[in-house]
Amino acid sequence: MEDRRATLATLVGAGGEAIDRGLVTRFRGPASYTGEDVVELALHGSPVVLELATAAIVAAGARPAGPGEFTRRAVLHGRMGLLEAEATDALVRSESERAAKLAGRHLGGELGARVAAWRERLLVLAASLEALVDFPEDVHEGELTAGLGSLADLRAEVAGLAATFDAGRRLVDGARVVLTGPVNAGKSTLFNALLGHGRAIVSEVPGTTRDVVSETVSWAGRSIRLEDTAGLRGSVDPVEREGIMRTAAAVEAADVEVTVRDGRSVDEEPVAVAVATRADLLEPDRVAELEAAGWLLFGAPDGVEPVREAIVEATAGGLPEGELLIHTARQHAALTSAAGALDEALSAGPDEPVLAALAVRQAGRAIEELSGAWTDEAVLDTLFDRFCLGK
Repeated sequence: MEDRRATLATLVGAGGEAIDRGLVTRFRGPASYTGEDVVELALHGSPVVLELATAAIVAAGARPAGPGEFTRRAVLHGRMGLLEAEATDALVRSESERAAKLAGRHLGGELGARVAAWRERLLVLAASLEALVDFPEDVHEGELTAGLGSLADLRAEVAGLAATFDAGRRLVDGARVVLTGPVNAGKSTLFNALLGHGRAIVSEVPGTTRDVVSETVSWAGRSIRLEDTAGLRGSVDPVEREGIMRTAAAVEAADVEVTVRDGRSVDEEPVAVAVATRADLLEPDRVAELEAAGWLLFGAPDGVEPVREAIVEATAGGLPEGELLIHTARQHAALTSAAGALDEALSAGPDEPVLAALAVRQAGRAIEELSGAWTDEAVLDTLFDRFCLGK
C-alpha cells in the first residue's frame, strides 16, 4: 500500500473467510489525525458486516477505542489544541446549522487566534510591570500608563467573551424549553402543534400527562428541546405527584419556561413567554384584552407560529448574528478567572507594580489554561469522557 492512497482490498477473518471488500488507507505519523501510524478501513455500511469486521480486528489484537480516544491522542501529540478538541466534540454533537457553524469557527482556529493575541498583549504588559519593579529608572511612566490603559480594554474583551457562555451553551447543547401550567390548560395540544405531529397524548381527562415528554427541534438554526410537563395541582395520586415533582425539576433546569393558561380563565399578568390557549373559543373583547396584556393567543390549529417565534427569540440570548461564543464550562471558568485577575491588576495600578505584575501573570495563566497550553490529566479526563465512542 502507498501512504495516504486508498487501496481496494478484501478483509479476511481468522478462519480465512472473506468478511467484506473495501478501501484501506495507511497514514504514517505524524501526518495523521492522531499523529501516530493509523490505518483506516472504508467498508460497506451493513451493521452485520461492521460487527464481523470489528470482531475480527479485535481478535487479531486490537481493542475498541474509548470515548474521544483518537482526539485525545491528537491533543497529546500536538496535532490539535484543547480548543479544537472541544470544537470537534461540539461539531459531532451539533443538531442545528448555527451550532455547526460555531463549532466550525472554533475548529478553524478563530477562538484560538483571539486567545493567542490576548496572551501576547499580557506578555508585553507583564514585562513592563516587572521591569518597573526591577529597574524603575528605565521605565517611562507614560509607557506604563498606556499599558495599563490597554489592560482595561483587554479586560472588557475577556469579560465580554465570558458573558456569551449561556448563549453558546444553549446553541451547542440545545436550549431547554418547558411548557408549564395547571391541568387541562392545553399544554399537550400546544406541544403537539409546535412539533407538527401528535407526540403527546391529548385528553379532556385531567392529569393525562404524568411524566415529562420531550422532543428536540431545529428552529431558525437553533436546537431546542421542547418539554411537555404534568399539570400542576394538588393530588393524592402518588404517580401524579411524582409527575409534578418532575415538572418542578424540569423548570429548575430550563432555559425558558413557557407559561400556559386556558384563555377563558386567565386572571394574571404574563411572565416571559406566556400563552393563552383555546383562543378560538373566546369573545373578541376577551381576545383584545389578553393581547393588550401581552399574552400570546393559541387556538388549535391557529396561532402556533407567534408562539414558536417568541420561543426562538427567548432562546437567542439577545446576541447579534455572527458573534463568537464560548460553549463549555471550562472555557467560561478560565475567562472568568482571567477577567478577575485583570480587575486586580487594574486596582493595583502603577502605584503597586508588584501586585499588578502578579495579577497580570495570573491572568496569563488563566489564558494559557483556556488555550490548553497548560492543563492536566483531570481536565482531559473531563473533556473526553463526554465524547462519543472512538472519535
